[in-house]
Amino acid sequence: MIQQALAGLVAGGAYAGIAVGIVLMYRMLGVLNFAQSGIGALAAALSLYAYRDLGLPVWPSILCAIAAGAVIGGGLGMLMARFFLESSVVTRSTVTIGFLVMSLAIGTRILDGSAYNFPDAFAGRSVVLFGTGVPMGSIFEVAGAILLAIGVEQFLRRTRVGASLRAMSERPITAQLLGIPVKRLTVLVWAFSGAVSTLAVMFVLPTSTTSFPPLAYMTVYALGAALLGLLQSLTIAAVGGVLIGMLQSIMLTTSIGQYAQAVPFVIIILVMIWWSRGDVWSERR
Repeated sequence: MIQQALAGLVAGGAYAGIAVGIVLMYRMLGVLNFAQSGIGALAAALSLYAYRDLGLPVWPSILCAIAAGAVIGGGLGMLMARFFLESSVVTRSTVTIGFLVMSLAIGTRILDGSAYNFPDAFAGRSVVLFGTGVPMGSIFEVAGAILLAIGVEQFLRRTRVGASLRAMSERPITAQLLGIPVKRLTVLVWAFSGAVSTLAVMFVLPTSTTSFPPLAYMTVYALGAALLGLLQSLTIAAVGGVLIGMLQSIMLTTSIGQYAQAVPFVIIILVMIWWSRGDVWSERR
């Protein structure tokens, strides 16, 4: 079981990184970004073009993808800041579904329906844990996602920019009137989130050959992790993403392995029931 759980670190690390982006976007901008992994997958697809068609080495291709993720995220952030700054959470979140559909169309066109295969940046190196070889990339991915969550949390609490972001998340119009550059910070959060999601997706690519849609739909699995922290705790979201990936991997070897992909959906349903329990109990009283 331990060996199978460790095999789930690859997907779990990706879920963790994407979940951190989801929570950050929701806390700072009031946006439940359904296109979180779609942005990362679209930028990652560009790395294939850089590697395969432009002949760039692996690491420069990865850096190009991360930069593309920041640009794509920043561009979408500009649209959100320009047209939906004063919209409700529901409206802003619904717009991101359109972004997801757009990323699916463009990403599928870039890959031309073919499977995505990208070489391992760590050249297949692994670390032996409990007698099982764990890819070096998975170790860096999981550790990086958790450290990123802790670092961003501290940044938001202890810095002046973090204070501005917190004020903006609560009352964006009031923050703007007080001189906080709301639109600029909105773009920066989108750009940072896009870069993080791209890096998370890039770590998944060497371990499995897949087409574009599954990469874009990883947001659904990461959303389960984000909800574990009630869309507020970055650290819980990161740890939750790792645990979901490990749990899915363990389930694949059991008689209920065919339901492994349903794990995030079960978590989402249970969290939503937990959230609504107060209203139900109040009605019964």
